[in-house]
Amino acid sequence: DYLRAGDDLTTDFWEIFIVDPQHHPVGTCMLSWVLRTRRDVPMADIMKREQTLIPVDMDQEEVALRFQKYALISAAVIDQAGRLVGMITVDDIVHIIQEEASEDVLLMSGAGDEGDINQPVLDSYRARVRWLIVNLVTALLPATIISLFGGAIEKMVALAALMPIVAGVGGNAGTQTLAVTVRALATNQLTQSNRWRAVGREIRVALLNGVSIAAIIGLAVAIWFANPVLGGVIAAAMLTNIVMAGLAGALVPLVLERAGADPAVASSIFVTMTTDSMGFLLFLGIAVASGLVG
Repeated sequence: DYLRAGDDLTTDFWEIFIVDPQHHPVGTCMLSWVLRTRRDVPMADIMKREQTLIPVDMDQEEVALRFQKYALISAAVIDQAGRLVGMITVDDIVHIIQEEASEDVLLMSGAGDEGDINQPVLDSYRARVRWLIVNLVTALLPATIISLFGGAIEKMVALAALMPIVAGVGGNAGTQTLAVTVRALATNQLTQSNRWRAVGREIRVALLNGVSIAAIIGLAVAIWFANPVLGGVIAAAMLTNIVMAGLAGALVPLVLERAGADPAVASSIFVTMTTDSMGFLLFLGIAVASGLVG
């Protein structure tokens, strides 16, 4: 009867939050329970005392994770004194998840956390240019490595044609691992107890991928250039770089998180620097060490 007569109640709700005289939540009751229970039965007899309470200052991403973990439809929101101040429903969480996912994608691309096409030009410029500058600085390392092997490249032009393949495939492998790791961190799947097991898993996956890709590229290069040694060199470099890419894609986000930085913001820049640098260094270094070029 109170629910029917309460004009000040919210329009949509699925459960009732029962409070004590101090307005502290003491239990919840689904609407279906109320409808199926006789009028003379007290709410205290049918309510569920265990409930998930949401502090009013909790980050919205953490709220979404809590809804996912406990399969909640709605939850009570409390202030610092533990008093009920409102509620949040699964409809609200859907919007939060969409916002957080869009923000993570934009941060990983270095486009800032807004990414609105109506954002002022100067704001977009400031959000993006700082990461482009960082990227420019990190790109100097691969360029330096290439310059060290300038003489070898001059003697065998095929090295210049093939070395972007090693770096590019390694970069893609690192991005795959990076995406999995960042998502696992965002959803709290990675904890102190299982993170090294997850790193080991990613290395094993990278090793299997490396063996497969190295066999394909090694055979193709040996046949195309009629040079088995060159095929062996690129196969060894490819295998090692993909494994290094898997290691970097798993470790860089963990290191950034430990340092207090957002792994979604800067991980891709450092992973790309690692795969490019190691790709060029491994391929050109093995080519020189093997005697392929004098």
